[in-house]
Amino acid sequence: MITLYQFRHSAFCLKTRMALHAKKLQYRVEEVTPGIGQFEIFKLSGQKQVPVIVDSNDQVINDSSTICEYIDKKNENNPLFPEDPILFAQCKLIEDWADTTMASTCRKALIKSAIENPQLRTALLPDEMPTSVKSIVDKLPFENLSKISNVVLSSKDNLELQKLLEALSKSLINKKYLVGDSLSIADISIAAQLSLIKFPKSAGPILSGEGSQEYINNPYLENLFIWRNNLEEYLFSANSQ
Repeated sequence: MITLYQFRHSAFCLKTRMALHAKKLQYRVEEVTPGIGQFEIFKLSGQKQVPVIVDSNDQVINDSSTICEYIDKKNENNPLFPEDPILFAQCKLIEDWADTTMASTCRKALIKSAIENPQLRTALLPDEMPTSVKSIVDKLPFENLSKISNVVLSSKDNLELQKLLEALSKSLINKKYLVGDSLSIADISIAAQLSLIKFPKSAGPILSGEGSQEYINNPYLENLFIWRNNLEEYLFSANSQ
């Protein structure tokens, strides 16, 4: 069985979990504690980033894109990458954009929201952290940081991402998938990064629906979040295993 080493709220770890479910591969999760737990990841994989998977043959693979390519070849059912070269190129372009430009801006939007919202800030802390420590973090004076929250996410980056996401949302009104007529890595990559601006049900009851209010309250993105929720529900349902 595959072992997935992850941070619970990492969009790239969510991407990996979604891909594993799409490929109907059994796996177990090892939650990594930020900081000290990353030393174990370094000993395992030679670097400190997650996700990392260890296959039953003891093969160690890091980086979500590399992992997705590996598991796609491991199981030929439900391919994540289309055979058609044009559709394949479209999927790779969308995956690359989601993993870089979109990921960077969504991460900044989440940081901005966490600075401004103490409840969100506390909810993002690791489950292993004692409640007493979480309460201390909740009471830290973040007032001065809130003044620079707009510096974290520039207006230009924010507007550009919203326009692109609005275009994606519109394109999915009468479509189930972003590329072609079946689930692909393009869908999984976009859906995973959306978790940073509006947490899905898989994030748990405390975080579900939370995130960046500017994106959550944008009516033109409602269809995109519905699409994401439906995709997650399908992938994480018992029938998808």
